Amino acid sequence: MPRKCLFCPNPVDSAEHLWSDWILEDLKPVEPIHIKFGKTFAKWVDDPEVRIKCVCQKCNNGWMSAIESENKPHMLAMMNDKPTLLLPTQQKLFTRWAILKSMILDGSFPQRRPIPFYTECERTGMKPLSRALPVNTLTWIGRLEVKAFHAGLTNTFGEINGIPKAFQGCVVTIIVGHLVIQVLTMHVLPMFATNRIRPVDKPGAWDVDLLEIWPVFGEKSWPPRISFVLKGRTPHHIAHLINRWKIGEDITK
Repeated sequence: MPRKCLFCPNPVDSAEHLWSDWILEDLKPVEPIHIKFGKTFAKWVDDPEVRIKCVCQKCNNGWMSAIESENKPHMLAMMNDKPTLLLPTQQKLFTRWAILKSMILDGSFPQRRPIPFYTECERTGMKPLSRALPVNTLTWIGRLEVKAFHAGLTNTFGEINGIPKAFQGCVVTIIVGHLVIQVLTMHVLPMFATNRIRPVDKPGAWDVDLLEIWPVFGEKSWPPRISFVLKGRTPHHIAHLINRWKIGEDITK
C-alpha cells in the first residue's frame, strides 16, 4: 500500500527538501554541527540537501510553498545576521514554518517512529483554511555566533501535579545560518487538557539566549542579548540548547 501524505489522503509522490532552495543556496559553504557527548558523537541531519519522501506534490507545491514564501524575507535577514523586528503576525507565520519542519522530521523515520508524534488532526489542521497550530506548543529563536546548519528531534516527557509522564513532548531544534529555532509540542493527559502547561527545562541562560515567539506576546527584536557558541565551557554553548529538554531518545541520529 502506498504511503499516505502526512497532510492529506493523497499518496506520497514528492520528496520534500528539509531545507528549501533559498535556504540551500545560503547554506552551501556551511558545515553541519557535530556535538560530542561523552565518548560518542550524536549526529542529526548531516546533509543540507536531504530530501524526505513524506508528502504529495499538491501539498508540497501549494500551501507548503506558500509558507516558505511568507517567511523568506525575515528568515533570510536573521540567517545572515541582520537585526530583525518581528511583528506578532510574523511570529505566527514563522512558528507555522517551524512546526511544518518539525512535522516533516517527525514523520520521516517510520522504521524507528512508526506512529508520528503529531496527530493526523494536528497535521491536517496546518492547511488552509484553518491554519491551526497544535495546542501546547512553544517556540523560541536565538542566534548562533557562526553560520551553521542542524536539525534534530528528541522525545521528552514530564509530570503535572505529581503525576509522572502526564505529558509527552516532541522537541525539534533547527539551525539555519545564524538563526536558531526550537519547537516544543506537548500532548497531555485528558484531565489536564484545559491547563496552561509550562514544563520545567534544564537550567540555562534561556532568558538572555532566547526569544519566545509562540505564544505571541508583542513585538520581538532579534537577536537576543546573548548568542550561542560552539566552543568553551559556558552555559551559552549550543549543546545546552539541543539537550535542554532531553529525557528520551534521539530520533534523527
